[in-house]
Amino acid sequence: MRYSRGFTLIELMVTVAILAILVSIAVPSFRDMIQSNRMLSITNNLMTALQFARSEAIKRGVRVDVCRQSNGACSNGTGWQDGWLVKVNGTGGAVLRVWEATSSSDLVVGPDATLTFRPNGMVTATADTSFSVKTSSCTNRTMYTVTLTPTGRATSTKGTCQ
Repeated sequence: MRYSRGFTLIELMVTVAILAILVSIAVPSFRDMIQSNRMLSITNNLMTALQFARSEAIKRGVRVDVCRQSNGACSNGTGWQDGWLVKVNGTGGAVLRVWEATSSSDLVVGPDATLTFRPNGMVTATADTSFSVKTSSCTNRTMYTVTLTPTGRATSTKGTCQ
């Protein structure tokens, strides 16, 4: 009697069917995880910019701005997804660091004006300033809120879009 090795066609089809079911369950969860990680990365970049600006203001003993960027220069507007930059305050102030634009499906909404850190590390704004980082289709998905206090302390919180 001869023994053959390998899989039968039915065994192979059952295996492929089970694999298809597992993939159809895993892909949406994986997509949400990637999107959530992208939001966290943008939030961390924004936190880094705020902390960097504060430390540079203290270190240099000058005012340092964090602003929404447009073609490498500061511009006003609430949509910060085009990127942001940190620069020494004043006309012709040196640009210290630039953060590039986020993906077109990501929204970073923040204050309409430039944030300025004083040499003592405090912000010129008299009230808390907040940013929200989320996707354009954010219903029931993860979003982050970055809050900057007048003392210059930045914090981030995770939430869910409504």
